Amino acid sequence: MNTAMGYTHQGIVQDNGVVVFDPDQAGKVLDADLIVSPEDDGLHITDYNTGDFEWWYFDIIDREAGIFLKIVMHIGTDPLKTRIFPQLAVSVNTPEHRESFSLAYSLNDMNAGIWHCHLSIRDEVKILATPDTPPEYFININIPKFRCNFRFKGVIEGWKPLGKEVVHRMGKKKGAFAWIIPMPLAVVEGDFYHGNKHYLIQNGSGYHDHNYIRVDEHHPLHLDQLIPKWYWGKCEAGGFTVVFMDTHGRTNRIRSLMVAENKQIIYSANNLIECAVGSFGYDSILKTKYPESIMLRSTDAQFPFQAEFEFEKMLDRKDLLEGVLPVLKFLIKKLVANPVYHGILAKVRLKLLDRELEGFGNYESMVFRDK
Repeated sequence: MNTAMGYTHQGIVQDNGVVVFDPDQAGKVLDADLIVSPEDDGLHITDYNTGDFEWWYFDIIDREAGIFLKIVMHIGTDPLKTRIFPQLAVSVNTPEHRESFSLAYSLNDMNAGIWHCHLSIRDEVKILATPDTPPEYFININIPKFRCNFRFKGVIEGWKPLGKEVVHRMGKKKGAFAWIIPMPLAVVEGDFYHGNKHYLIQNGSGYHDHNYIRVDEHHPLHLDQLIPKWYWGKCEAGGFTVVFMDTHGRTNRIRSLMVAENKQIIYSANNLIECAVGSFGYDSILKTKYPESIMLRSTDAQFPFQAEFEFEKMLDRKDLLEGVLPVLKFLIKKLVANPVYHGILAKVRLKLLDRELEGFGNYESMVFRDK
């Protein structure tokens, strides 16, 4: 377990997403609240309420081989808020294939530890973290469409810019949101099978984060009420690693930025960047727009920084009302919202520390409410 951060963080997040910079206003928030510990990546929601979500996200980019993989172990509520169930979601992008698919399970199928990341579903999914600093993660999946065996070896220490969790309230309604990044960057080795073809990953770039939304049992503040949308992305360029999140809350907006040089985080802050969509594209399949470019610009005079994420390839997309009866889905989209997800591979241009760099990465757009 880390006992101290190797960097200074600016901007403490309080209830309802209020960000303060004065230590006297930050209350009892300590450095320890910002340090990623093994239990941060364990199971947080054990007594499930309708509206709860928790997920463990992993991705791999092997630029030379033209491979992008996304693996998400997800516990969540269905769109109509009637039941909670685990789900494995996999997105595979290779030179030969592009496919996204998911498998739903029952809660009885899944085991999860609370003291560190230790997930399993039957004999089909096993995800295990070691207690090292940085940690290593082992992922083994054996399902009909996909088999894999990966080792993620952490390069950069964990990052937790929101602290323990952010509590949101609207009247009597209450919900809590957390975002933990145990692995901003990892080296990935292993192999996988898809489409009757074997692929070897020898030096892939990996990433892992963990989110949860926990709602009040009696007065739940659901995800689409708590957070209408977010943009998230990451990139590598010239020895630098960048991770950002732009979370649009109902009451406040949180824009988080991490920059690491080689193995060391050199910048960590909330609400010291501007984040804007540069242009939108149109998705003719989901019949909605998606961000074709995202622009970041630092407002911190001590750390001049700019980044442009530019669309290169659509990795995956999802209608978040998938499975809802067509007539009801039509009415929801017409009268309430058109909730969609887009995952995008990107070319990236950075300006920082008097340097201009080009690199690669990916970003996502998660829209729950667009009305």
